[in-house]
Amino acid sequence: MSELPPLQEPKAQARDARRLRLMTLGFTAVVAGLVAFAFFGPSEGEDESADLKRGDCFENTGTEDAPTAEKRACTDDGADYRVLKVNKETGFSSFACDDVPGATGTLSQQSLEKDGDSFVVCFKDN
Repeated sequence: MSELPPLQEPKAQARDARRLRLMTLGFTAVVAGLVAFAFFGPSEGEDESADLKRGDCFENTGTEDAPTAEKRACTDDGADYRVLKVNKETGFSSFACDDVPGATGTLSQQSLEKDGDSFVVCFKDN
């Protein structure tokens, strides 16, 4: 009695294993690309509050709890606020703008580092 040759299973298994490796490699490349884009890709505007000077105008593109100041031309429709005073010699104080006539709000940052940027920006509606 003669035997039949084995079915093509070893080749099919090898093909499936190769396909699985390619799919895994593709998935890994997509995930790595998404992580890289999230880290290096475009983000909302960078906070420019430390660069504001008296007379500058800005828009808050962040939230009320986490403001992000972006400089704008004072004639720009997005320029919501005008800087009245910047005090870089004092730490955060809720009273830092009490002596500034017309001030309607403050934007501040306090650095925990000795030489870090600490400032208070006093502003009004533009």
